[in-house]
Amino acid sequence: MSSVEIDRNSVPSLLDSFETSLKNDDSQSQKGAPVSSLIPNILVVDDDAVVRSQLVRLYTHSGYTVVPVSSAEEALQRLEEGNIDFVITDIKLPGMDGVELIARMQENYPDVPVIAITGYSNIETAINVLKHGACDFVVKPFDLGSVQESTRAALEKTRVYMEIRHLRRYLKDGYEFGGMLSKTAEMHRLFEIIRMVAPTEMTVLIEGETGTGKELVASAVHYYSNRSKRPFITINCAGFPETLLESELFGYEKGAFTGADHPKAGKIELAHTGTLFLDEIESMSVVMQGKLLRVLEDQKVHRLGGSRGIQVDMRVIAATNVPLKEMVAEGKMRSDFYYRINVIPIQLIPLRQRKVDIPLLVQDFLHRHPVAASKGISSVSKQVMRSLIDY
Repeated sequence: MSSVEIDRNSVPSLLDSFETSLKNDDSQSQKGAPVSSLIPNILVVDDDAVVRSQLVRLYTHSGYTVVPVSSAEEALQRLEEGNIDFVITDIKLPGMDGVELIARMQENYPDVPVIAITGYSNIETAINVLKHGACDFVVKPFDLGSVQESTRAALEKTRVYMEIRHLRRYLKDGYEFGGMLSKTAEMHRLFEIIRMVAPTEMTVLIEGETGTGKELVASAVHYYSNRSKRPFITINCAGFPETLLESELFGYEKGAFTGADHPKAGKIELAHTGTLFLDEIESMSVVMQGKLLRVLEDQKVHRLGGSRGIQVDMRVIAATNVPLKEMVAEGKMRSDFYYRINVIPIQLIPLRQRKVDIPLLVQDFLHRHPVAASKGISSVSKQVMRSLIDY
């Protein structure tokens, strides 16, 4: 697994189930407009000025941003900028023709859908471009309504990729996401993964050294999920002895043990309809893992001293600072529990591997810290910054 990655084996099923809630953030809102407000960028490729004009009017009227060009060569230049979400191109073009353009797109931009325009005499060629990767073709003189519907269908099928492109464009000059700051490509990939997995109900396992921001990632997954307005309950599994951890997680009824003077809901119950974040899950005993596994499978929790099961609906995010796979090999973690929580693995990189972010973090710290504000401290010397980076 690379420094920040999602399990590649789970990608196909994820893409089928992603109903993402990617937002179009702006400076006035942490949580911006919904995905449906993202405006696709349409590239129209045709050397016929009349046809180009028709298509520009059609797409502009549909609320899209339109980039018209007259050659395949110029189209490839536009695609290289990474801002195009959809292409419609004539097959007959001066210089490089539309068939070669589509073949180049399939090789270099396979996630950008393309529709071919052809004449009646070129139906065989149009069928050929479908084999090269085009998602559809239209025949001149075309029906604008059919073009519009074909475009909508193509964009809908590739919506996840369009959302990722828009997020990348947003992050290109930015550096903040969900309370995390970074200018590095690795962290920006992490931001993309969070936006992709957050709206699913899948369990997330965050692995990383102490201080890499696992709780920030967990809260970002919750914040961008469909459960964002529901409880986000956290518990550090290393912070309690096993007997106390059990009562903290499962809760207890009155009289369950000495000192249980009144019933108390556990963290699992409190996370109902929301998210339960289990930090330092590696410290949980094998016995406790078995008890929690049963809750995760049955979606029911039994309080200590209680006889009835309480239905719970929660999303689980776990975090660890040690490789859990090694714990499974050593017999310190149940394999069934490991695979139950390791549905979507995310691995974080330590700050020493992204030193370029240190000045960014220092400035943010000075901007937010009340002592720095009261003393008017807005920066540190180059020598201090160098010492921090070298540390």
